[in-house]
Amino acid sequence: MKKTLVAAMVAVTAVALAGCSSGPAESAVSTAAPTGTIQFQSWTPTQETFDQISAGFTKENPKAKVTGTLSPFEDYQTALQTQLRSGGGPDVFVVQPGAMLNQYRQYIEPVDAYEAAFDGKEWESAYNAGPLKRSQVGGKTYGLPVGYGVAGFLWVNKTILKQQGIAVPKTYAELKAAAAKLHDAGIAPIAFGGKDTWQDVDYFLATAAAIDAKATYAALDGSGKWTDPSIVSAFEKWKALFADGLTQEGAAGAATYTDTYDLFTKGKAAFFANGSWNLDMYKNSLPLVSGYDIDAIPLPVDGVAGGAPVIGDVTGIVVVNKNSKNKSAAFQLARYMSRGAGAQTLTDAALDFPVTKNGPTPQGLPEQASTARASIESLIADHLAGYRQVPSASVNTALGDALVGVISSGLSPADAAKRVQEAADNS
Repeated sequence: MKKTLVAAMVAVTAVALAGCSSGPAESAVSTAAPTGTIQFQSWTPTQETFDQISAGFTKENPKAKVTGTLSPFEDYQTALQTQLRSGGGPDVFVVQPGAMLNQYRQYIEPVDAYEAAFDGKEWESAYNAGPLKRSQVGGKTYGLPVGYGVAGFLWVNKTILKQQGIAVPKTYAELKAAAAKLHDAGIAPIAFGGKDTWQDVDYFLATAAAIDAKATYAALDGSGKWTDPSIVSAFEKWKALFADGLTQEGAAGAATYTDTYDLFTKGKAAFFANGSWNLDMYKNSLPLVSGYDIDAIPLPVDGVAGGAPVIGDVTGIVVVNKNSKNKSAAFQLARYMSRGAGAQTLTDAALDFPVTKNGPTPQGLPEQASTARASIESLIADHLAGYRQVPSASVNTALGDALVGVISSGLSPADAAKRVQEAADNS
């Protein structure tokens, strides 16, 4: 899941946390210009970006008003569950693909009829197939995707490596040797936020896909087993990543934001484990990183030529509450954020990759970011294994817990695999 913006999120404009916008119930799809108040709720984007989206939407639709509540991810989930279960909630909210979409699907209004009414039967052709598919279940489209990001690769500070006489590693052995030399110089090798299970899952799945992508995605969709020998091997390589000293000291208890982010942006680590959304460091921390030559490279995996592939997913899916009394207006806000002018606003803020064909690219991207962004684009084009969000919430939790157990409490790779399979069997 995308955590880049979590630290920046704050509670914002006062909105009633329960109940949807007032207005007449809609019995059929209306393509009239939106009117009334549209309540939005999410953990993302930042307040500043949301204000720009709200102002832009209202400028295009002067009879509509968008109000919003943004809060940290866990708080958002807690409040949202309570509201939706009582039949209330915001008109528009955001979910992640996979487990979170499945968890909230019963409260979401499918948008296929709205899309057809506004854009015709060929509306899907505007989207890249992968991102749109992550919004669909059982032939229905439950929302519109925003932003696309990938994970499972390494950010590398080539300036630090050059200063230490180290070549950019292409193999696990080279990475291991580089890490030893960096430790001796008092520099952290891979800054890794092992405390964050979402981060652990990203890099484990990339490693597993490097070994056997087919077995990995079979386990994810339930047609395969987490105890498959290739996946047990991935747990073993996951353990070695920490046991072999490839990460900073105390990595198992470190958070990505701000522990390891700070290590990397301040030049105290040569590598950083984080997704493509970390491009925002060229906005949020440009004075710190502007003097470094930074790039993105595949994660070296022992015994795998070319390293790990990347895994990708949409940043979020903007959905309409099925109990909203202003569904057409709510849909139009979702559409504005996914492929209208709001998509450009989101792209400029998060430096995400587009979900639509010929979609927006960041305006005003700092020159220093161009090398890394081009490398990530190449990874997406040539080295993408598949999606990154685990479909089952219980399996996702079990996998995260198992990965933490392997690196912090001596859980064996074989037993870790068994625990995840038990969760899959019971889900």
